[in-house]
Amino acid sequence: MLDADLVVIGAGLAGCGLIARLRQLKWTGRIAVVEAGRGPGGRTSSRRRRDRPEWRLDHGAPGFHLEPSLPEGLQALLDPLRENGSLQQADSDVITLAEDGSIRGPEGPAQGDWLEGQPCMASVCEAFLAMDAGPSTQHFGRRIRTLQRVGTHWCLCDEGSDWQLRGSHLVLSGSLLAHPRSLAMLAWPEVPLRAAVPTGLDPDLDQALETLARSRAGVRWNLMLDLPLNGEQYPRQIWLTPEAQAQWQVERLVLQPQADNHTGLVVHGLDCGEPITPESQPLLLRQQEKRLRQQLPELLKPWPELQSACGRAESLGVMRWGASQPLDHPLARSLQWCDASSVGFCGDYIDGPGFGRAEGALRSAVDLAEHLVTLTP
Repeated sequence: MLDADLVVIGAGLAGCGLIARLRQLKWTGRIAVVEAGRGPGGRTSSRRRRDRPEWRLDHGAPGFHLEPSLPEGLQALLDPLRENGSLQQADSDVITLAEDGSIRGPEGPAQGDWLEGQPCMASVCEAFLAMDAGPSTQHFGRRIRTLQRVGTHWCLCDEGSDWQLRGSHLVLSGSLLAHPRSLAMLAWPEVPLRAAVPTGLDPDLDQALETLARSRAGVRWNLMLDLPLNGEQYPRQIWLTPEAQAQWQVERLVLQPQADNHTGLVVHGLDCGEPITPESQPLLLRQQEKRLRQQLPELLKPWPELQSACGRAESLGVMRWGASQPLDHPLARSLQWCDASSVGFCGDYIDGPGFGRAEGALRSAVDLAEHLVTLTP
């Protein structure tokens, strides 16, 4: 069994940012990060191809927005990434597509400080982890099967292997293990964190879990395509108006030119409302791929050459993204750390500036790090 002072579940912006900020604050404890994916990134992950090493496709968020004025701690977290070039100001075009197929020009989320990871979005989380000069271990491709509180330690087991990890403190950078959606998606009889800490043992955790249980769980079905076309002359993002999103159940299209004169296209499909279980997911992935490919000719009418290339595109599959979206029920910042059970939370679901966005995830990571450094070691 492996040991750590702090176990961070999830290697997205919040989890990786938390680790980097802890090290900036000279926290010397042993940290273990556990991630179900093959590498860091979370919802800023990037697809790499074994057959074409130069290929980089941001199949999650293609960038993120920050307010001009940031707190000192968050600015300190981001400064090293700006200095080494792994986080840069975006200079690509963003346009909006209306429900009648007309183009409304640059607007929307590109306004303000819109940033991109370089050479890809996963580079941001990779750069955060590279700032970790302390005693650490990284565990990718690990899906937590069992989560238990044993005495003063947390014990985690992997799905389908004998891998185990023990830690004094636990942080969830996502909410799956604390949210009822895990019951269907993971075939759990109980919410994992709730089963590990029975009601009444930690009033703060009880309140946090009650809040998260009221939040809505949303899904994105992101179709990835390899287009035989140089996409340099096309916008980086094509956002759909709310009316167009309702019509096509698509949030946006993202184009990423590649070094081999091809272009990666990601279609961000919205939640279809079907319950996701281990048994239903394979069929849902196929259905969503078919649906999104069928809609592309209509969505791409303003760009005939791009529309034609989609007919010859190679599919790279569909990536399912899931997250709680507590639009009416954010988790209070006062509940980010539950002392009696040694459990913390960070992510875009924490209340405060940037709530629901990448900025909120990063702010929550900085806030939690500043609290954790007051604890041992």
